[in-house]
Amino acid sequence: MPGDTWSLDPQPRTGAGSSFPAPPEGALPITMAEVTEGGGAAPAAPRRGLKVAGIALAAVLVLAGAAGAAAFMLLRGSGEAILGKVPASADVVVTANLDPAASQKVNLLRIASRFPALGGQDQLRQQLNQTLDGLLRDVGMTHEDVQWVGSEVGLYVDVKSAQDTSYAVLIATDDEGAATASLQKFRAGLENQGATFHLSDHDGVQITVPATTEHPSFAIVDGVVVLGSDEGAVAAVIDTAHGGPAIADDATFLRVTGALPQSRLGVAFVDTAQLLGTFGDVLDAAGLTTGVTSLDALDGVGVSVSAESDGLALDTVMMYDDAKLSDVQRQTLSAADHPNKLIDLIPDEAIGMYAVEHLDAAIADQVGRISASDPQADEELKRLELTGAGGLLSQLTGDVAAEASPEQGTIPVGGVLMVGTNDPAATAAWIDGTLKKLPLGSTSGSCSSTGGCRVAQETVRWATEDHGGITVTFASSGATLPVAYAVMGDVAIVGSSRVQVEHVIDVHAGGGAISADPRFTSATANVPTDDGVLYLDVPAIVAVVRGQLPPAEAASFNNEIGPSLNPIEAVVAGTKNEPDIQRTRLFVRIP
Repeated sequence: MPGDTWSLDPQPRTGAGSSFPAPPEGALPITMAEVTEGGGAAPAAPRRGLKVAGIALAAVLVLAGAAGAAAFMLLRGSGEAILGKVPASADVVVTANLDPAASQKVNLLRIASRFPALGGQDQLRQQLNQTLDGLLRDVGMTHEDVQWVGSEVGLYVDVKSAQDTSYAVLIATDDEGAATASLQKFRAGLENQGATFHLSDHDGVQITVPATTEHPSFAIVDGVVVLGSDEGAVAAVIDTAHGGPAIADDATFLRVTGALPQSRLGVAFVDTAQLLGTFGDVLDAAGLTTGVTSLDALDGVGVSVSAESDGLALDTVMMYDDAKLSDVQRQTLSAADHPNKLIDLIPDEAIGMYAVEHLDAAIADQVGRISASDPQADEELKRLELTGAGGLLSQLTGDVAAEASPEQGTIPVGGVLMVGTNDPAATAAWIDGTLKKLPLGSTSGSCSSTGGCRVAQETVRWATEDHGGITVTFASSGATLPVAYAVMGDVAIVGSSRVQVEHVIDVHAGGGAISADPRFTSATANVPTDDGVLYLDVPAIVAVVRGQLPPAEAASFNNEIGPSLNPIEAVVAGTKNEPDIQRTRLFVRIP
């Protein structure tokens, strides 16, 4: 019921001073519980200088797991309260709602039930308590000392410069008295280890400040426990709570997080524009990109975690500043979507695949940047006939697909790479000339009695065959990897073996394609596939791995790892580009 709280241990439901009042008779059944939206998952805090923050965050992660196990106790959900206390200057923000919406809790319980190793709720509660006890033991505390933790936690990081970074953990509490007592006990535990603290008043709020940076500063601000890397990090939260600009009102934050699913377990935000002001030169030198543009065009990145009825989803959005996009990048993001016909050529026996559209423009943009900044690299790209008039890049349509399938022989898995081409003859000539120049021959070495050694490489012999009316060229002997290739209409195919290329040709002739496989269609229905899709058939991959193990190790694998993998049917990811945003969803399907 509204106003209830929960802890890891069973508590009396009645009696003076109890924080768990008995529910009224006729309490609403689960199907009538109020449903509101929640927050996200918290990461571990950095370095020992924020030891209590590390303890708190670890506790939060454990408690977040407990929230799913305890969903039967509370299905009402709660709103966000911490964001209003996070400074607008924060570069990284993470919030977690330990009391998410009812739908999220129900989905978590269903997913947890698919993993018997987690045990029942009582067993999980005991394991969580034991974990907390281990984390808190050094400061003389137990899990009973953190039962004041409320429905929400958060973390913010403020990077002022490469040498000046502050951060703080914020933990909502529904019992300030218990939280105060717990912090006092924590302080006493550190003082017993030689630490010293003093009190500092900031705008009417008492901050406990350590004598060294080895320990955190902390305070309670309007029902929120704040554990900061230093006094300034805590003071920033106080200033925000007392009317200063908050991240909750920041335009970029709202724009980014607003593009994420609103029913979620957790959310994270990175103000890339601000971070690039500090580290832009370093990141540019490293050549880092988003896959479509360089990082300097990014405004912000948002990530959320949510529990669906048939699995777990990790959503990511990348927001771009249109003014910083090049014409090619803008065209790539805005390009009209079309079905990637290469997916229809992937065999249904594939254990994994990846397909993407519009890759030609993205590659051309990155290659253009490299060529403009490095004349030597530009000359090498032209020598390889990748760029320049009639180069390979000018022949690509932008559709690309790769797949992996089981293979007979010493290598258990093979695969193919397929690319769309607008000039099949030129692409076939480039592949033929390039592959035959590669050192694919087997090598052998010998040494003489005088100490001289020589390495010999076997000559690779190539042959062709007709398969279904398509000419397949392959390394017939002498190659370490029996590479094969073919051009079928406007699709160029390069495979790890002749058999792998033949499989694609067979699919084109009417064989089973992955695009019609129910497992593939069910999994990819949960992700956008407009611009790219990744699919991993987990049971098939596990079977391949298990088949390579000796009997004893296979039995151990089945007993120790198998139960944790068996419930997972697939891992998929999909991408959709829009004029100023790139959306990606990673989905773990647990039907």
